Amino acid sequence: QEAPFKAAQEEVEAALSEVHKQESEYQGKIADCESRSEQGGVVQRNKAKAELAQLKAEDPLPLSRAKITLEAAKKRAEKTRAPFEAATKVAQEARAQAEAAANAASEARQAADEAKAESERDKISAEQAVEEAKRRVKEAEDYLEEIKSRPGCAHGALWWIDRELHEAKAYVPESKGGYRKK
Repeated sequence: QEAPFKAAQEEVEAALSEVHKQESEYQGKIADCESRSEQGGVVQRNKAKAELAQLKAEDPLPLSRAKITLEAAKKRAEKTRAPFEAATKVAQEARAQAEAAANAASEARQAADEAKAESERDKISAEQAVEEAKRRVKEAEDYLEEIKSRPGCAHGALWWIDRELHEAKAYVPESKGGYRKK
């Protein structure tokens, strides 16, 4: 895809070198005529002045052609460069969007990592709370059994406490100390 662009660029460089060559030739002839118009005999000086006037009066065809060729080559190079510039612009925009998306993804990942760490802390805290609750329930059950075993206690009140504890366990999963309802 770059071949037309490179060819156009080479054409511009060739035309530019041709223009420089033609101009240096033209300037060399003018400098030569000016130096001859100052030295030598009267006839040679007048002849050199006439040549100088001729050179300055005419628009040299090779130089004009080279300038026109250079302009055409520049236009062709601009035409072939336009799609590449458009593609470059699109690529730069895509790169900017990709970088923005990468930054957003990085920020989202960081937020997710922070949320994960917070979740882990909450999970540990919840597990500790569950263990503490289990320990307290066990203490309450042991205390209830101890009170039941003593003589002279109110068995009706203890039965209700035992029944409420049994009902509460009905709503707890088996893995957490509950029982299966029939």
